[in-house]
Amino acid sequence: MLFSLTLFLWRIYRHFSIMFSSDRLTVPEYVSRLQSRRSGSVDPKQVSPGVHADVQTALDGSLPALRSAIRRLKSAKETSDADDTRRAIAEIFQLVEEAWVLPTVGRQVAEEICNRIRLDGGLELLLELQQTPAVEITYESAKLLEQILISENRDYVARMGLGVILNLTRQQEDAQLARSVSGILEHMFKHTEETSVHLISNGALDALLFWCRSTDPTVLRHCAVALANCAMYGGHRCQRWMIEKQAAEWLFPLAFSKEDELIRFHACLAVTVLAANREIEKEVVKSGTLELVEPFIASLDPDDFARSLLDSADCMQGKTAADLQHLLPLLDGTRLEGKCIAAFYLCVEASIKSRQRNTKIFQEIGAVQSLKRIVMYSSNGTACALAKRALSMMGEQVPRRILSCVPNWKKCEVQTWLQQIGFSSYCDRFQELQVDGDLLLNITDQDLINDLGMTAGLTRKRFLRDLRVLKTYANYSTCDPNNMADWLVEVDPRFRQYTYGLVQSGVDRNNVQNLTDQQLQHDCYIENGVHRAKILAATRKPIKPCLTDAQPPGPDVFISYRRTTGSQLASLLKVHLQIRGFSVFIDVEKLEAGKFQDKLIQSVQRARNFILVLSANALDKCMGDTTMKDWVHKEIVTALAGKKNIVPVTDYFSWPDPMSLPEDMRAILNFNGIKWSHEYQEATIEKILRFLKGNQDQTDCPDGPKGQKNKLAITSAT
Repeated sequence: MLFSLTLFLWRIYRHFSIMFSSDRLTVPEYVSRLQSRRSGSVDPKQVSPGVHADVQTALDGSLPALRSAIRRLKSAKETSDADDTRRAIAEIFQLVEEAWVLPTVGRQVAEEICNRIRLDGGLELLLELQQTPAVEITYESAKLLEQILISENRDYVARMGLGVILNLTRQQEDAQLARSVSGILEHMFKHTEETSVHLISNGALDALLFWCRSTDPTVLRHCAVALANCAMYGGHRCQRWMIEKQAAEWLFPLAFSKEDELIRFHACLAVTVLAANREIEKEVVKSGTLELVEPFIASLDPDDFARSLLDSADCMQGKTAADLQHLLPLLDGTRLEGKCIAAFYLCVEASIKSRQRNTKIFQEIGAVQSLKRIVMYSSNGTACALAKRALSMMGEQVPRRILSCVPNWKKCEVQTWLQQIGFSSYCDRFQELQVDGDLLLNITDQDLINDLGMTAGLTRKRFLRDLRVLKTYANYSTCDPNNMADWLVEVDPRFRQYTYGLVQSGVDRNNVQNLTDQQLQHDCYIENGVHRAKILAATRKPIKPCLTDAQPPGPDVFISYRRTTGSQLASLLKVHLQIRGFSVFIDVEKLEAGKFQDKLIQSVQRARNFILVLSANALDKCMGDTTMKDWVHKEIVTALAGKKNIVPVTDYFSWPDPMSLPEDMRAILNFNGIKWSHEYQEATIEKILRFLKGNQDQTDCPDGPKGQKNKLAITSAT
């Protein structure tokens, strides 16, 4: 009875909220709502054995209406009645949407409804309707298809309708269709690696990257999630293709978006997952997108972010256990960005799952131990704070932070560490043998058996696994004057665990080149033969020359813009120039840094070209700025004084009265400007390139992606 009342009140809320939404299909008044079954209507067919009573109650009110709508859809298709077809699609869409947003049981109810659509032939009909010449029916059926792509329905589409979806991706210029097709791709890139490979091979990734230059938030949100799914579920082959097609660069405008946190988050997630693949890590870092991740995550509040998901039907129920398991490689990986975004993601999911009373899912997938390791060892404030918060929201005990100077540990600190990793039963034996930090770092498997009484093989493996983690995070500064720890990290971040063995054996950067395999094994205690081979190979490489005293080369192009209105265009310009061969430097998140002003002015002075993004009201803050406090004003004056090749790019900009600007910057109004066209971006970029080429030799400017690498700096003013 209580659930029925709650369901009824939720129905009233959804009725009015959807009624006034501008982005909904038209639904006739007689559409059945999710309400208790009317007396006298009997349908004894059970959807699946063992369905929860609350779920069954909701289904009893929706399934009769769903079956009726599917029958009408079949009939309308057979009679080619476009109006009836659209009405039937709208009815089904309404039922699906209302199911997804039900509190607590929404996922189960929605999945049963989506399954029933497939079993009753509705999914097959929707795929057929994608090929109809009536564009409105194509739009609306695609929108419904996007909403029902649960796991089983993705299987069906992958087997029977992938060609239909791929045909839709070829209509890249259709902005309205892109809103749904990008959403369909978002789901299909979660299916299997094989499906992702097939999609990319037939142009789906190209379509997503084309839509990344859109200004439609819905399309950009779907693109960001689709690229994140492709990176997470597509496997290494798809990740390599993403790099070859410059997805890491095109993720930059999405991660840089100032309007939608969901877009930014999933773009950051995508680039972080790509960076976790060591084979392509350097290319991802080079894109510049990775630099946006940690500052963005640090600026978010997990609870606020979780509440924002309540407005999204396909997000408000949270992720499944299988989805969450894909975060663990980031949580346990070596990159800071991965730890931050995975810990944040788990905070958000803990907020959602706590409302569903399902926080045990995190223990089941192994996330709890990974979070505890971050709390114990990580020196990064953002990652550590998020991990603590996630554990608290999961109802788990938050461990104390471990002192990082392990070589200097006393016996008491070893005892604390043993308790926190679950080896309290061995504390007395460690205490009896007076094991301190030095002895702990030198413990071997034989020591565990002979001296410490760990007879069980799996227990020893678990202990040694935790010891490897400790060695990897430990601070060796008191005993490693030559910084062998950083040298090992350059070879492989996992090899930091061998620092103490090398240092204790007298290895430094001067004699590391003389090491032998036998010395690494017996003197430095590196038992893994593959690891020894990699270290030896690294010792044979010439030492990199020190460039700390050299003046870094100046950028070829400096992009200045007003952050409030010009950030999207600035990020697009950055990517367009970068994929044509320009290397990109960006420093947009550190305006508060003490030496930022000097660094900024120096970048303008060293740049050969100066692109000024003139977006709406871009020069308003310059008016009356006689003391030159405004950043855009400073950048323009510096560019004028340095006689830079100035290229204004306008976007919804109205030129001001020259007398309203300070005298030292009025000359900026004398330069020829280029009007930016969102519809014809390639043509606009070609004009900009001609302006840039006019100021440098042809050999200095790249003609394409394989041209000579030039530097591009991009900065912003508030």
